[in-house]
Amino acid sequence: MPSLRYSRGRLVLIVAALLSLAGFAVLTRPSLTELWSRLSSGLDGGDWAAVGAASLVQLGGHVLRAARTKVPVDNVRRGSLAGQFRHLSIGYLFSLVWPLRIGEVVRSYLVAKTLRISFLYTLLAVVLERLIDVVLVSVAFLVFIAVVDGPVGGIVPAAAVVALGVSVLLIAAFAAFVRENPVLMQLAWRATAWLNTDLENRARFKLWSVIFGFQRFFRQRRQLVRYGGLALASWGCYVTAAALTVATVFPVLAAREAFVATAAPAGVVSPSLGNGAPGAYVDGIRAFIEGSTTLGGPTVVLFAAATWAVVNVPVLLVAVVALFVNWARQTSDPLAGAQLSPADRYVNKLGRDQDISGSMTHFLDAYFQRQHLSQVMHRLEVEGNVSLVRFFKGGSNAVTLLATNGSGELFVKKMVPLEYAHRLKNQHDWLAGRADHCQLVTVLREQRAEDHYAIDLEYRPSSVPLFEYVHESPLAEGAAKLAEVWDYMYERVYDVGPLEAHPDLRDDYVTERFVLRVRAAAESHPALAEALKAERIVVNGRELDNFDRVLRRIQATEEAWEDLATFRASAHIHGDLTVDNILVDLPSRDVLVIDPSDDNQVRGPVIDFARHMQSLAYGYEFLNEDEDPVVLGAQDGVPEIAYRDARSARYAELAEFVTTQVMPRHLSSAEQRSVLFHVGLFYGRMLTHRVAINPGTVLKYYGVCIQALNRFLEQYDLSVEAQDDVFGTEPREELAR
Repeated sequence: MPSLRYSRGRLVLIVAALLSLAGFAVLTRPSLTELWSRLSSGLDGGDWAAVGAASLVQLGGHVLRAARTKVPVDNVRRGSLAGQFRHLSIGYLFSLVWPLRIGEVVRSYLVAKTLRISFLYTLLAVVLERLIDVVLVSVAFLVFIAVVDGPVGGIVPAAAVVALGVSVLLIAAFAAFVRENPVLMQLAWRATAWLNTDLENRARFKLWSVIFGFQRFFRQRRQLVRYGGLALASWGCYVTAAALTVATVFPVLAAREAFVATAAPAGVVSPSLGNGAPGAYVDGIRAFIEGSTTLGGPTVVLFAAATWAVVNVPVLLVAVVALFVNWARQTSDPLAGAQLSPADRYVNKLGRDQDISGSMTHFLDAYFQRQHLSQVMHRLEVEGNVSLVRFFKGGSNAVTLLATNGSGELFVKKMVPLEYAHRLKNQHDWLAGRADHCQLVTVLREQRAEDHYAIDLEYRPSSVPLFEYVHESPLAEGAAKLAEVWDYMYERVYDVGPLEAHPDLRDDYVTERFVLRVRAAAESHPALAEALKAERIVVNGRELDNFDRVLRRIQATEEAWEDLATFRASAHIHGDLTVDNILVDLPSRDVLVIDPSDDNQVRGPVIDFARHMQSLAYGYEFLNEDEDPVVLGAQDGVPEIAYRDARSARYAELAEFVTTQVMPRHLSSAEQRSVLFHVGLFYGRMLTHRVAINPGTVLKYYGVCIQALNRFLEQYDLSVEAQDDVFGTEPREELAR
């Protein structure tokens, strides 16, 4: 069977256009017949030549308009002028036969589809173009009637004032959105939050694309100057075409009347939302001219017929040909249609070769909530310094993202506000000082700006998070990787001192990093403040000592309080050894440790083990992904927190392995018992950050904190045998092997 000449989309376009044109011709046949009768009887051979010349000038204006549209579109992906002109002419066809300027939507769709770029960006570029035209025409007309002392009453001046006001208002709203007006950004965030997750991502990505695209466009002064020059040049052609028609139909006119007649076509067409029906157009021209001059009668009707023909007939002929013949190149992008690499895929955020909205979920959510680092990342993207590939959530004041610099290099970028720069600087120095460690990620560079500090790290595409590895591999393999991590830490990182008591460090650490952090979070979170008031609290069905009470009991339990001060110090620790910060390189099966945070007052391996158990014992990675809000309830007058504990069975098995096999080899009995307290402390100190990024989850993290503190204290009331099950598991022979 022979292949079709046209694609299905092209066939739909041809059929829709021709049927619309035929319907328009049938419905307006009397007006069209009258118009032709006026032209054939009122114009001679020389007049027809002049009208033909005016038509060519009018088409020249359309070519310049297409070039004008091409300027912001080329900011996304460069196409051909022929393609822009083709789509513009087809858009004119639909605007002629349908009301509400539907042709501009068709035109925008065709441009976006052909170049594989954002439809919303293209549509708004076209709408902005039209609004600017309305402002130019309305201002010019109002200035004109003021200068020539024209009539200030009547429908035409009133229409010009209304069109000007509406256009300026819409342009101002558009400008405010592109400039990231906080009210509009919050409105966009709330409106899109009503959608399901997929539609929410897509809607936010489209809105962000508009902001990103136009901010990047407005930064380029040469393009703005070119855009303005083409706008004036295209209107120069339109005015010239109208003037030629005036000179043809009205051989002798006073200057004032000639000006009014020349302005009539633009004054009638530009603010109109109706279609191009000749009857309505003729009535509009008559009202415009007869309301401002002494002209009238058949000559004005002839002029209206001639200008309608000049404005519509040539571009219609071009459009019909363009429906069947595509003389334009699709795109000049050599990557269009090819299988894109991860770096190429994300450089052009306005391209639509593939849907990348799902990988930008967290960035978009943070951006529309006006979080500082997301705004910094947006600015870097607009400036072209870096292009976002993937945005990761974090549990601290830093953000982590996968990025590219446009040269094809993929790297991991971490950013913090300047007030936390010292923490990330510590990470940079810690990694740079161990550049020869193959188990550590390589730090590439650091940047300090006026509003943020950032470091770039190597990206290994062959690596996977340890979280995924342990859940997709046999238990023994996951346990082996954890053991490998600790072997590395003790062989290459730690320089462990003797087991000593550090009561002053303990006191400062508990007060500054724990108690004060929880109090600070409660000051800005009413539900947390309410939960803290009670002596007892119910967490997931179990009644426990609340924050103040359990801390008093811990301090009153001499052995427990001494255990917290007794540890082996090390000059260097990782500081944040959660499962989230460990990768596995699949080809070699080697572990790769990332994101050290060596800024703790208590500095010893016990801190790293506590971070480790923050994941394994309480499912930190699961909690971090679960953003379902938690509310404070009450049970028999006791405050209650209930959250979804999604910790996996594999985590429970690995928690037992670390507790029974790894920690006894490296930690003293006091250190092993204190791990649970530090786990609770870590969840508590995170509350100030959770309040800022997701207040709905604060109570969940607080509930975990309370559970860990109570389980720590319970160790001192348990028999030696029962202490083996303090992490909620039972020993397994497979792990022992």
